[in-house]
Amino acid sequence: MTLPVRREVPFSDGKISFLEWEALPGAPVLVFSHANGFNASTYRALLQPLTGRFRIIAWDMRGHGETTLPLETARLRGWRVFRDDLIRQLDALAIRADVLAGHSLGATASLLAAAARPDIARALVLAEPVMASDLTALKAAIARPLGRSAKVNPLAGMALKRRAEFASREEAATRFTGRGAFATWPTEMVADYVESGVMPAGAAFRLSCPPHWEAGAFSVFPFRLAALGARIHVPVTILAGTKDSATRDAVRDGFMRRHGQVRFVAVEGATHFLPMEHPGLVRAEILRAAGMEA
Repeated sequence: MTLPVRREVPFSDGKISFLEWEALPGAPVLVFSHANGFNASTYRALLQPLTGRFRIIAWDMRGHGETTLPLETARLRGWRVFRDDLIRQLDALAIRADVLAGHSLGATASLLAAAARPDIARALVLAEPVMASDLTALKAAIARPLGRSAKVNPLAGMALKRRAEFASREEAATRFTGRGAFATWPTEMVADYVESGVMPAGAAFRLSCPPHWEAGAFSVFPFRLAALGARIHVPVTILAGTKDSATRDAVRDGFMRRHGQVRFVAVEGATHFLPMEHPGLVRAEILRAAGMEA
């Protein structure tokens, strides 16, 4: 299998870093966006088996991995900043995605990008997209300037308390494995996360996604996601777990009513970390969206 190459797209305010698995000319393009707090390398085991069938681009979002765009928290308003970064990256690469895929924040950013730019993708595959209600988004918008974000989303408070510095990547991997958000992850995926998630900082190693940035992203939610169903005109696949899903039923159902081309897959027993727990299923849906056999 072809191994990914680390590449970057330079902009006047920094760079977007991404992993690319090359393929023969004419191969369909798969673009993958990661979850909040993680990075492109985290999903290597998920994406690697698709090598050769797609040209694959998995990028580090602003504030994550090896991307160096500015981190002013004032930019965090409903995740439009991630949407806009995705669009300008693909424009710079002159790419239209055959499949635009993502997990959690990355899935929702992909959804927002497809609504803003209908030409950006031919199909969407969204694993556990964060689809919060407008009421939740409103509560978050009110709570944030008052410093009460943790009451709306406790994950924001947990992110701020996250240990950010380690003696080595090995120490970080040992600390993460089998615990907290990583409880259901294969050891291989924890190691892949650490590769770009814990970076050298002087004599130590530090989280590449600063806790304040991760918390800031957890402190806001986009509004009117259900209404986007009427603005997206390509097939959409949504995969959601049945345990503590971030894909709210009412919002998803409203999106599906307005769209008309949604394939919904409920994965029994899966958590929000569905791509780590069921990578084969996610790959199968990506292939299906591209009109290819698993």
